[in-house]
Amino acid sequence: MLVARVLGRIWSDRQVDGLNGHRMLVVRDLGSGATQVAVDLVDAASGNTVLVATDEAAQVQLPGTPVDAVV
Repeated sequence: MLVARVLGRIWSDRQVDGLNGHRMLVVRDLGSGATQVAVDLVDAASGNTVLVATDEAAQVQLPGTPVDAVV
């Protein structure tokens, strides 16, 4: 898990089964400054500070879906 700030939303040209209805967010890790894309499960807004689950913890939230990070 990491603490991050939401920078904004992005849209995908292609939809992946299991992600329909979920927004994609660009988040910046407050520790390292690295940015990444995360699936939004809590309706976070730009500027919010959020916890981001990564790797296996993210996959548990959306089983069978190819995700690496979830807010």
